[in-house]
Amino acid sequence: MSDGHGHDHAHDDETADDVRPRVRALQSLLIEKGFVSTDAIDEVIASYEHDVGPMNGARVVARAWTDPAFKRQLLEDADAALEAFDFDVGVQHIDVKENTDAVHNAVVCTLCSCYPWSLLGLPPTWYKTPAYRSRMVREPRAVLSEFGLDLDAETDVNVWDSSSEIRYMVLPQRPSGTEDLDGDELAALVTRNAMIGVERLPRTASDGGVTEPGQFGDPGASLSELTGEERPTFEAPWQARGFAVAVALYDDGAGFEWSAFQERLIDAVEATAPSAYADDAETTYYEQWCEALERLVVERDVLDTDAIDERAAEFAAGDRTAEEFVEGFRGH
Repeated sequence: MSDGHGHDHAHDDETADDVRPRVRALQSLLIEKGFVSTDAIDEVIASYEHDVGPMNGARVVARAWTDPAFKRQLLEDADAALEAFDFDVGVQHIDVKENTDAVHNAVVCTLCSCYPWSLLGLPPTWYKTPAYRSRMVREPRAVLSEFGLDLDAETDVNVWDSSSEIRYMVLPQRPSGTEDLDGDELAALVTRNAMIGVERLPRTASDGGVTEPGQFGDPGASLSELTGEERPTFEAPWQARGFAVAVALYDDGAGFEWSAFQERLIDAVEATAPSAYADDAETTYYEQWCEALERLVVERDVLDTDAIDERAAEFAAGDRTAEEFVEGFRGH
């Protein structure tokens, strides 16, 4: 993969320029040492850009709405229930929480951004911000109101904090008037935000969409700005590359536990000032991701910092190109 991967949203700011050659260096050195392959990296990127997304979770919800036995199993043992589908959930356990008239559930990850990727795709930008991660557990009703969801005082609100071991998903209530819809039609009603729990689906099939979100507190990010239009899965090639290398290291059975990566990601998140998210939360998040990846491979004595520095300098100077490494190690 190269910077011509097909993304039209590359950042040209100084921070991104510093990150790009370092991510290329990590990728090329890990390929040379046989820990990952270009094919594996390409497959991860293609999967998350084209195959993995909220449609998986929507299919699960539609099945639960129409199959009472499956719904019971999903709520009692989601891992077993999800074996009926053709997508891979991975080793993280999934726990599904059902919304009712009396109880509303919402999902957060206070430490970083753990999220049921296999069901919902990559987390939205706002899910990764300090404002959402901290405020959702402290004042969930206020945050939900900023999403346009005002709950009755009688409705209990439960907030579920995801981790590296367990990921949560919300089972929304089925809108009335949908009894004649088939599975595909039902799945089309389900939104990502409803499965995170920051919105409720319309009460009836004829009610239309949800309320437009309002302003999302400190640090002043507007939810409507972040969610009002579809954002690409990755906004720059280096983000896709850094993400895919970490996932490929884990998926290829190279002895890298996901919890070890997550510990370093949490450290990187905690070391980042909240103000860093105000200008570009997506770039900040993937910078943290790549920092955690580098720290992991250095601490495990897989790569040497000096070697990374040297290779990154070559990329930055234009002495080597990502294309040369892709062609040189294709199929390794």
